[in-house]
Amino acid sequence: MLEKLLEINKNDVITVVGAGGKTSLITYLSKQLSSEYSILLTTTTKIYIPKSSDYNNIILTDKSNTFIFDKGITLCGKYINGEKKVVGLDFKELDILINKFDVSLIEGDGSKRKKLKGWRCDEPIVHPKTTKNIGVLDITSYDMYINNRNIHRLDKFLQICGRCGNKITLDNLKNIVLNKDGLFKNSIGDKILFINKVDNEIKEKLAKELISMIKKEDENIKIIYGSLIRNYYKEG
Repeated sequence: MLEKLLEINKNDVITVVGAGGKTSLITYLSKQLSSEYSILLTTTTKIYIPKSSDYNNIILTDKSNTFIFDKGITLCGKYINGEKKVVGLDFKELDILINKFDVSLIEGDGSKRKKLKGWRCDEPIVHPKTTKNIGVLDITSYDMYINNRNIHRLDKFLQICGRCGNKITLDNLKNIVLNKDGLFKNSIGDKILFINKVDNEIKEKLAKELISMIKKEDENIKIIYGSLIRNYYKEG
């Protein structure tokens, strides 16, 4: 199971960044871990309100100063805005809440539901108490067209990855992982790359080639690949 490969333990603070499966990963982990741990589900940016079946309790800090900390999965934010998004918490508020839960799962940036992104100077927002920083990369972004429709903040992405043609290459994906302004920018704690949507032999071959390229330059990133939809995971 993925949570075993990630070696998640009590008191872990996990910040998830990237594109192509952040919310799905956090939802999966929260459900898997909630039978054993109390789970804080939150963000340092904004997230769409999860389905009611994906959490047990909700805390909105702008609504009340008195909270009941129940077991299960607790969704936390400042308030819900006009876009039906949960507005994230600042570090001071998170410091208080993190200590009330066994495991904290934090979404650290947004991608407008696109497969790749570039980062502004003020993101991702990674809490200082983060113990595991998971970067999500969508293998199906390989060979897609490099344009605004596919990539959030295209200008920032091109600054990080460069452009050798009109389509995404494995070199582009390697650069998004390894560049100092890329996926693990502002990283704190263990760096873990999760390559998502590896659901057939062709994509697995691509994932393994990408892993080899990354490890030639940095052996300190733990890499897991697989598919959240198929519930299939392997360590790279």
